[in-house]
Amino acid sequence: MNNKLKEIISDDNKYLFQNYGSRLAVEFKKGRKSFLYDQDNKKYIDFFSGIAVCTLGYNYPELNKALIRQVKSILHTSNWFLNSNQTAAAELISLNSFPGKTLFVNSGTEANEAAIKLARKYGISKNEEKYHIISFSGSFHGRTFGAMSATAQEKIHKGFGPVVPGFTYLPFNDIEALKNEVKSGNYCAVIFECIQGEGGIRPVDRQFIKEVHSICNENDILLIADEVQTGVGRTGKVFAFQNYEITPDILTLAKGLGAGLPIGAIHTTDRLSAVLSQGTHGTTFGGNHLSCKAAEIVLKTVTSEGFLDKLSEISKLFFDELNEMKKSLKIIRDVRGMGLHIGIEIDRDGLGIVKQALAKGLVINCTAGNVIRIMPPLNIDKKTVIKGLKIFKELLMEQNNEN
Repeated sequence: MNNKLKEIISDDNKYLFQNYGSRLAVEFKKGRKSFLYDQDNKKYIDFFSGIAVCTLGYNYPELNKALIRQVKSILHTSNWFLNSNQTAAAELISLNSFPGKTLFVNSGTEANEAAIKLARKYGISKNEEKYHIISFSGSFHGRTFGAMSATAQEKIHKGFGPVVPGFTYLPFNDIEALKNEVKSGNYCAVIFECIQGEGGIRPVDRQFIKEVHSICNENDILLIADEVQTGVGRTGKVFAFQNYEITPDILTLAKGLGAGLPIGAIHTTDRLSAVLSQGTHGTTFGGNHLSCKAAEIVLKTVTSEGFLDKLSEISKLFFDELNEMKKSLKIIRDVRGMGLHIGIEIDRDGLGIVKQALAKGLVINCTAGNVIRIMPPLNIDKKTVIKGLKIFKELLMEQNNEN
């Protein structure tokens, strides 16, 4: 480790909260397309895109031009005033999901907080006890108190005292458990992820979510699709729920929506948007001019002719190559996911693999302990994918031969 990196690590330890533990020993200083460059100008292939955030990779020309123009114009006014950047991005969300209205916030957890508030207010307007919400084992909905309480993982709750009451956790993809529970409670909403990201890239079962959708409609229960990680093209559709032939009542977005700028959104029908009436919710920074301009460019690009077709071709390349690896490498237990939201379950802890990949110039991630998570920029090219997969295969072969 050189002196420059030692100094960076020392300053991190001295001045920053250490809630992320020991960060990986690299600082990325610049990026171009699907490549990152560190403090020593070493080049990396990015198969992670900042947790599915950098939708268009790095230094995407159209995005750069639009953001530079916006920086030179105005960054922030306030939500007390009109903002056509918000309406331009909201129109694209509405046109490409379902007709309705959008509220912009700062992050995914804030989007889910707003969804929880809307659902509870809606339920309580029908019956003062109708405020309970169902979520599923392995879920992750954020780290603020409401979103954390919706997250069905004890490790997320531990040490913070009582969570927000009114949340029920059911087994993921178990329709009988849901049917039985709905009979016994005053539920206003069900919140789910089309693919559980932090839970290990676990897709929702197609028949399960269709039945959940029907049960919610029959019982006046709102269905909230948490697409913080899966939205905006990540799964091969503009929004992941479109893979399942259902339409949720509420859609939450973040991560890839801003291509690196902080933004979140909640989208719902005109009827339900009225539930959060004047004074019931708000945000100082949410939907600022710069972040909404980024969202507009991202949405226009992802929905442009041929973009998702190319993504599907790249997705097929990934899955074909990874499934071939699975046939010959016993270290791989499963390959799953959708689009460019891919999980490779291995037979050991994945952090060591992540660190070794980084040393070889490949950025990947591990979730749920032993699931390697691959989420490259959506516009990554075939040549870069092949190079990255070659590094990954060589690494797994080394691990496979050691055991």
